[in-house]
Amino acid sequence: MPKYIVKEGILDKFLGGVFTAIGKRSGKKVIKKLAFDPELQKMAKKADDTLKDIEKHIEDHKKRDPEWAAEFEKIKNL
Repeated sequence: MPKYIVKEGILDKFLGGVFTAIGKRSGKKVIKKLAFDPELQKMAKKADDTLKDIEKHIEDHKKRDPEWAAEFEKIKNL
């Protein structure tokens, strides 16, 4: 039996903090602080890489298709 209890709120705050930091482009700092858990560190790195891929995809589409860029700006400002 575990000696500690993990409440959902604590887990939500932790994961929310990790993804918020990655979203604010502080992924390398988060990855460095997660050194205590290599598996979690690997997942955070994958999330950071995915964010970079999404940003690259959006920028490529903006350059190729001005209509798509206009639609993206409408959605982004919601």
